[in-house]
Amino acid sequence: MRIGVLNLQGDSELHRNRILKFKNRMHVMLVKDPAMLDEIDGIILPGGESPTISKLLDTHGMREKLHTFIASGKPVLGTCAGFILLSRFKEQDTRVNPLGILNVTVKRNGFGRQKESFEERVNVTWGKRNAKITGVFIRAPRIIDMEKDVSVIAKLSKEPVGVIQKNVIGISFHPELSEDTDIIYKIFLSLF
Repeated sequence: MRIGVLNLQGDSELHRNRILKFKNRMHVMLVKDPAMLDEIDGIILPGGESPTISKLLDTHGMREKLHTFIASGKPVLGTCAGFILLSRFKEQDTRVNPLGILNVTVKRNGFGRQKESFEERVNVTWGKRNAKITGVFIRAPRIIDMEKDVSVIAKLSKEPVGVIQKNVIGISFHPELSEDTDIIYKIFLSLF
């Protein structure tokens, strides 16, 4: 199994290290150009600055090929800014051009700006599994609307902060920054 972590901006190495701890037969690549998408079976879109990542997708000529990659049914995990890029982002900010693959509308910085960052317990439900994990919310996107084909897999109190639609997972927080978030990566790996 070959997993890619988009490495244009954001903390790709932490995601890579989290995946590597599960199975030593996996190969995890840091993806920097469109040709590398041909070498992987699934991808993680990390957090970071969504306007910057959006711009870099175009600068590196990756947008169209990434869209095709995801639309082909390959597993994808988008966290924070990665979630924004997967969503149907509808704000007046023209710096962010989302892929619009995930039938969810999000608001950037929906939980507050940098100074309002926080950690809180999040309840994750996947099949018969339930886990309470630490969600690290840093300028996190807030879900404001979703279609019926989207299922909630994580909640902060009663508010959805993690969703899945077929092969695409979107998470508002940063699972790579907490040690107790293995279930998020297990859900992603279960899609292969």
